[in-house]
Amino acid sequence: MKYSFETPSGIVSQVGTADVTALRQFLFSNPSQPLVATGSGGCESSGDFLALLYGARGGMAQAVTPYTFNSFSDNALRTAKIVLLSKGGHNNDIIAATRRSLEVNPDGTACVNFSDSDRNEALKLFRKAGAPNAFVPSVHGTHDGFVSVGTSIAYFALLTKVFQPEVNLGKYMEAPEKPFTFCLNDGTLLSPDDFKSVRSYVLLHGSWGRPVAVNLEGKMVESGLAPAIVCDYRNHCHGRFIWESNHLDDTAVVMFISPRERDIAERTRKYLPASTKLVLIETAEDAPEASLDLLVRATEFFQAACAATGVDPVSPANPGRIDKRVPISIPFVAEMRRNGPLTLG
Repeated sequence: MKYSFETPSGIVSQVGTADVTALRQFLFSNPSQPLVATGSGGCESSGDFLALLYGARGGMAQAVTPYTFNSFSDNALRTAKIVLLSKGGHNNDIIAATRRSLEVNPDGTACVNFSDSDRNEALKLFRKAGAPNAFVPSVHGTHDGFVSVGTSIAYFALLTKVFQPEVNLGKYMEAPEKPFTFCLNDGTLLSPDDFKSVRSYVLLHGSWGRPVAVNLEGKMVESGLAPAIVCDYRNHCHGRFIWESNHLDDTAVVMFISPRERDIAERTRKYLPASTKLVLIETAEDAPEASLDLLVRATEFFQAACAATGVDPVSPANPGRIDKRVPISIPFVAEMRRNGPLTLG
């Protein structure tokens, strides 16, 4: 089973030719100013990646969904940079966040989209307001299906290029020959068929792996593959390991490992039972491209798990017959306007 989106080469090569000078200038100016990044669905993890990168340069940043974004006071938004992430700029969530951002902080708000079509309502709002920070690099062929895949790769590659200008994106034009290792904790290699017995995943991450873990959790749940628990290595030590202890037969632990996490990953493995199923996703990089590398590898793992279990991430099974059009259409803008942001005296 293969996704109906362009290979990483098709997406990454387009990002490689994109001019990110203006976006970099917006993000790098006044680095001590706080930043709020918001994106819904498949763009949520891209906001996490942006917040991680901005923090690494010395600024405070937070990634939130558009619904949570409404909780911030007007004053908080006026004093921050706001970045709105949306592939097409036409879902109600991002439109609502765009309207409010442009009302309270037009000069400090930016949008990053991959389409300038007539359906891009967010971009129209920027143009109507005369707001200067609308960035629309030309990236086509992401064709996500129900689960966002290509768009995530495009955003991670774009943000890597912004924060690591010297990066060689050519390394990520194709997936690596061995993107991950599936084994027992005692080193016994497992086959793709062994994914069939996995009913839940625990996703362990450090720094560069956090946005990738958030991304993978979304893919797993939205495709119906399996529920997933996201936590960092240290928080796992505070009691999350009890889940694996109670579900050894049908749980796998995914470990995102960069050079920063090698030691704690090894120490974590020492307290896990020998029969624990592990998915090891490793990168040799210790720079923004580490997250892009981990994402490409995690996408290959996700594809392999879907293929082994018969899950179609482009059009997931829906045995409960929930009309997919209904949840996304639940009205929420009126509720947000009625309640307003959280305000404490």
